[in-house]
Order: sequence, then structure tokens, then C-alpha cells
Amino acid sequence: MYSLSERAKIAVKWLASFSKPQWQFSDYPRRVRPNDVSDPSIAWVAQFLNWPGPIGLGATPAQAVLKLEAMFNEMRLAREANGEALPRPGTKEPIRFAASNRVSADPALLDDFLEGILGFAPNDPVFVSDESSLHDFSSDAEDIERYCGLVRSRYGIDISQVQRLILADILENIRKARHDG
Repeated sequence: MYSLSERAKIAVKWLASFSKPQWQFSDYPRRVRPNDVSDPSIAWVAQFLNWPGPIGLGATPAQAVLKLEAMFNEMRLAREANGEALPRPGTKEPIRFAASNRVSADPALLDDFLEGILGFAPNDPVFVSDESSLHDFSSDAEDIERYCGLVRSRYGIDISQVQRLILADILENIRKARHDG
């Protein structure tokens, strides 16, 4: 539930959106609040009002907003690539689940990857889509390097050149290496 000031912010941003042909990050109503976690690196969360996601996490409010802006820019590029428009500022954005056809093409490999590389137990509730990346599981460079090393040792392939370390692309590379080898 939104506070009165947040509802006013939504209305103002929505009304202002009619005066612009294109919307920027600053045109969208958002809030920044403390994150109720013990990890100080993600002590703050920034989010758009009326949207289920994306969010930005950071050690400070400014860092959280910068992360949210980066997520917004990625979303903008993805939508432009798919011929989709950004939602009008202030409007409700429904939950959108990404497709998971590619990542689920080999369920046994996906399960093996989730358990052997990312450390999930077989019955852990985890959702991955065709857009999921190793970066979704850690923002720490050492963790990402460790994941890449585990893939190298477990599957015998180097994934360092996989763009954005998208899981569907990594799994396809593993399947291709198994087929070619």
C-alpha cells in the first residue's frame, strides 16, 4: 500500500508524462527505502512505484538508485529490441515472466547446473528464465569467477566470452560441447 505522498508522486509523474514524447528514468515515480537485511552492501532498495520490478540494491540510497537506473536501461533496450514501448510513468505494470524454453530444453542439465555450479539443493525453489544470468545469483566478481571456474572444471568449457553470462547461452554451449565432443 502506498502512502499519500507516494500516491501523489504517482499522479504527478503520470500527468507530466503526457507532455513528453519519450520517457526517461527520471520521469518514473520511485521510492528508496532501507532494506531489512544484515548485509550492509544491500542496505537500501530503490524501486518504481506501481511496478513489481525491477529493483536496485546498494549500500547507500544513491547506489540503490544507480542500480535501479542500470536495470531500467537494460529493460528499455530489451523492450526496444522486441518492439515494445515502455509503460507510461505512473501506470501499473503487471508482472511479466520471461520465457524459459531455452533454459529448460534439457531439464537434467539445468538441474545439474543449478546444483553443481550455483549450489542449489534438488528441491530448492528457484526460477530461471531465458534471460537469467550468473549475475542474478551474485554481484560479487569473485563469485562470478568461481562460477566460471566450476563450469570449466565440470563441463570443460570456457564461458568467459558468453555475453552477459546468460544461463540459456551457457547451457547451450555445454550441450554443443557435449554433442561435438
